[in-house]
Amino acid sequence: MNNKLYSLLLVLSVFLSGCAAFNKTDTPVSSDPLERLQAGNKRFVRHRMKHPDQSAARIAQTAEGQKPFAVILTCSDSRVSPEIIFDEGIGDLFVIRNAGNIADEEDVLASVEYAVKHLDVHTVVVIGHERCGAMEAMTHEVQEGEPEHVAAIIRHLRNEPEEQVALHSGSTGEALVHQCVAANVEHGVAALRQQLSQIKGHGAEALTSVVGAVYDVQTGMVHFQQDPLNKTIEKPVYKHNDTH
Repeated sequence: MNNKLYSLLLVLSVFLSGCAAFNKTDTPVSSDPLERLQAGNKRFVRHRMKHPDQSAARIAQTAEGQKPFAVILTCSDSRVSPEIIFDEGIGDLFVIRNAGNIADEEDVLASVEYAVKHLDVHTVVVIGHERCGAMEAMTHEVQEGEPEHVAAIIRHLRNEPEEQVALHSGSTGEALVHQCVAANVEHGVAALRQQLSQIKGHGAEALTSVVGAVYDVQTGMVHFQQDPLNKTIEKPVYKHNDTH
């Protein structure tokens, strides 16, 4: 046998054996949606992604229908892609995105209602992110030169009661932007909980958990509220080994 061919086959054999061993010892997927999201984000931060459910087989499997395990409402910001930061794939997440992750818009509320009532999703996560352009613009008293619809979003955000508290907190700069991000998440969680409580004739909404989180664009980490009833998202303190 040609020496080069023999060497190639040997390398391929070792590689396939390693893949098989990895799959046998791989951590099983959690049945708890929040635990699964946290585990996926941990892999993302550590650059150990599995890239699950992205095969041709998965495409075929989901062709006839979808069964996502969580709804994600987040910002349109190009740095906040849920399937990537949670290391998920096709059909895993029901994703809703808009500028400022605004929850109390008709299309957003309808999308969440659909996922809960028709797709039987029991976990909804509202994710804001640090250094959000919408939040930064909102902290400025004057928004001159902004296009019509951008200005409308900023006005909408400023009118949220939670944002008024943040804007009058006395904070400035990055600290103020963070408080506004957290306040917007708080508002979104409250709005979705209220809306889901109004769904009639279906039991799933009573079991649906709506939680908030903040994504840090510097570290890739998603910080969840530990207590779904807690209305405050504290600014995270990062340790050096958090990202390794």
